[in-house]
Amino acid sequence: MSNPRPAGDYGVDAPYVPILSAAAGLVFLALGVLAQSPLPLITGIVLLAQAGIYLHTTRRGKFVVWARILESLAATPPAASLDVGCGRGMVAIMTASRFPAAEATGLDLWRTQDQSGNSDAAARANAQAQGVAEHVAFVTGDMTALPLADRSFDLITANAAVHNVSDRDLRRTVIKELLRVARPGAQIAIVDMRHTGQYADDLRAFGATDVQHRSLGPIAWYGGPWTASRLVTARAPAAQTQP
Repeated sequence: MSNPRPAGDYGVDAPYVPILSAAAGLVFLALGVLAQSPLPLITGIVLLAQAGIYLHTTRRGKFVVWARILESLAATPPAASLDVGCGRGMVAIMTASRFPAAEATGLDLWRTQDQSGNSDAAARANAQAQGVAEHVAFVTGDMTALPLADRSFDLITANAAVHNVSDRDLRRTVIKELLRVARPGAQIAIVDMRHTGQYADDLRAFGATDVQHRSLGPIAWYGGPWTASRLVTARAPAAQTQP
């Protein structure tokens, strides 16, 4: 696949993670050299490799993953899409590029610990660079209480975002909120490295259909198999009731 990365600057997800991993790796390498011991040397190599894999995922891998996901949804092009925890706009912008007739919305709290340089201004600049600014809107809001109307979207996405809600009950509330703003039969796609089994269970419990849960492979590892991203897809109930 050719590089699917849209124009613009999308930062680094949770930038402190690869920095800490690389710094620890260098420390262990130095200890291994000084002590002439293989164990710290091996540990240092693993930590440096982890940082490298993480950077590959956040700078390229996730773009490949979402290009594939959006391509798989092409049978029913959306008219209105929502990406929650959008950061600097990657998925919303890729959606608007893939489906030119769609009106895409990205929502975030714009926390820089979640993505380097995260801001609505950065997201708008990326949309402008990709040439889709007229079809993408960015709003400030909390995914546990979406400031959006019921039944507004026929595609809802989230990339490495819902796990930032630390409380189990609030993550369940996020799933309720996604279904509240989904039109009947809307497509839902959530990529995350934690709690994806919970998302799938909650979607089923709230009436979503065609719920699927699968691995995305090494291209979506945030450091290694212990932080592998998984994809949950579903459809909102055709005859929707309030979750």
